[in-house]
Amino acid sequence: MDTDKTAGQGRDTGPAAVIAGIIDYLRERRLQAGDRLPSERDLAERLGVGRNAVREALTTLITLRMVESRPNSGIYLRHVARESSFEAMVMLADMGATPTPTEVAETMEVRAHLETLSVRLACERRNDADLARLEDILDRTDAALAADGNIASLDTEFHIALVDATHNSVLVRVLNAFYRFTARRREVLFEDRLQAKASAREHRRLVGLMREREAAKAEALILRHMNRARNYWTELLSLSARKPEAPAPASRSRARSRTSKRA
Repeated sequence: MDTDKTAGQGRDTGPAAVIAGIIDYLRERRLQAGDRLPSERDLAERLGVGRNAVREALTTLITLRMVESRPNSGIYLRHVARESSFEAMVMLADMGATPTPTEVAETMEVRAHLETLSVRLACERRNDADLARLEDILDRTDAALAADGNIASLDTEFHIALVDATHNSVLVRVLNAFYRFTARRREVLFEDRLQAKASAREHRRLVGLMREREAAKAEALILRHMNRARNYWTELLSLSARKPEAPAPASRSRARSRTSKRA
């Protein structure tokens, strides 16, 4: 991932900015897994922040398994792709980092299986209150589309309500991390009106299948739902990786423009 800003600019010394500053500094130094980080004092001087701020940031990075503390030795960089937690990716996304195409593809692959499980359990366990909650979100989604609004937040609300209908708190927490990770991307996705309307239609069909407890049909639909989004992002990220002169499809030019600004 690439972060949008660092803490060394003197404008933001909050925890997220200090973490971003450390990560950007390590990237600039091209540190590899197993390399030792500079001391707290050196990092504080380079970032223009206090040592307490650096210490708190390093504690967070240790918790997320991005770095490790070795007694009487120092702080060392872990192999992030293999050893860090998924929450590390979520935190970086919250801070404004842009996921790589590989991270997008792999997270969607995992999420598709979790969503399939979620839909199956929701069909088996949902109650009338769950259905009423989902119907309310569908109605507000239709109203937002009629007003030419972006439905990203309502999309998140729908998927959280769907997984809540499983009545499995662990599944709720796991999928909520995925929704946080994809929040910025979904804002871009739903700038495309065709994508927004297709998603809303599929959500309404899912609720109908949940009402009838048609688990197999609901599982097939959620997979098509996820595959459509995955295909969209595969194409969009491929376009973003090409030379600037390569033209983008007209229906996606606005979404591509927003993606480029955030990259």
